[in-house]
Amino acid sequence: MRRSAFAYVIIFIGIAASTPYLTLYYQSLGISLGFIGALTAFTSATALVTAPIWGAIHDRFPRSLILLPLAGMLAVSGAFGLTRVGASPLLAVFAAMMAMGMSGIGPAMDVRVLELAGSDRTRYGFVRAFGSASFMICAPLVGFLNEARGYGALFLVMIPAVLIGSMVATTIPGRSNVLRAPSILRAPGRVLTSRPIGLFLFGSLICWTAVYSQSGFFSLYLKSLGAPADQVGWAWSIAALLEIPTMLAFPMLARRFGIERLILLGAGIIVAREIANATFTIPAILLACSVVQGAGYGLLLIGSITFVSHHAPRGTSATAQGLLSGAAVNMAAIIGSGLGGQLAGLISIRGLYTVAVALGILGVAIMAFAVLRAPRDEAESDIPAIPA
Repeated sequence: MRRSAFAYVIIFIGIAASTPYLTLYYQSLGISLGFIGALTAFTSATALVTAPIWGAIHDRFPRSLILLPLAGMLAVSGAFGLTRVGASPLLAVFAAMMAMGMSGIGPAMDVRVLELAGSDRTRYGFVRAFGSASFMICAPLVGFLNEARGYGALFLVMIPAVLIGSMVATTIPGRSNVLRAPSILRAPGRVLTSRPIGLFLFGSLICWTAVYSQSGFFSLYLKSLGAPADQVGWAWSIAALLEIPTMLAFPMLARRFGIERLILLGAGIIVAREIANATFTIPAILLACSVVQGAGYGLLLIGSITFVSHHAPRGTSATAQGLLSGAAVNMAAIIGSGLGGQLAGLISIRGLYTVAVALGILGVAIMAFAVLRAPRDEAESDIPAIPA
């Protein structure tokens, strides 16, 4: 597990450099709010398509040592291109390349760690907590760097971190106790037609659409309220304060309350944070509310990954995580950032946040129906593997 934790630390340095500041980098190039939303939606659409494809390839070749470095190289090539082309049409091409590469890293790392965890897959939370700690420490530091050198400085951190992290991730033991998927093309369909996962992914899509319609514009919102760049970084960092202990405590909490209840508790906390964003306009108060979000995010994220790993059909574990990433991150970002950007231009960012609250409540209701009625299936790692 130590090698796994180290890989998450490095990868999340890159994520801490890019996630809070990429929209601000686009804005520094002179791009409008509506176009930023459209660009974010486009890159999310790219990742939506490629994440399940990466997952299916990993299921087909579970012991491959080249897939993670290949994804990392693609991501950093796109990131380097973003530093060179300015506000030209090529910006969208390189942004898509970066999204395509990043979509192949996270789900593959997750499924490897889940197999290492064995029958108690809630132990995944221990490893993932190191990534959150890395994010919490590095996000404000990158904010200071951006304040001093401009938002393009984020790539000085992001590019080497993703490149090195994707290589370190290959040291996580390969997947051996799995059934090799018979077909790359059929794996996504097998996952989506699984009754508990299909409905859960739909609820996740709505819930995370509400999240990304807020978080996608949160840096811009804070800036419009007068917050400096380093305070923007602290806002993202503070969110990890409770996220880390929540992830560390997840196995114990899951044994006491059940994974399903923790998922719903996490989603409910996130909705409460969304209500706070729509209510308050003082940056200091919004920073304080970020602390609460960390607990909700940790419970929902680890719970979702664990729930999907338990209910994925045999031979499709990486595909299932890729589809979860597609529903929870990419499709949600398409809707939240793409349509959200247009809506924010019409009714303001704060008005968009009010709409997001209603979406969040709807998403929680659908997820509740999915997880509370799901059978308690065996995890794939609990079943003897069929040799590849």
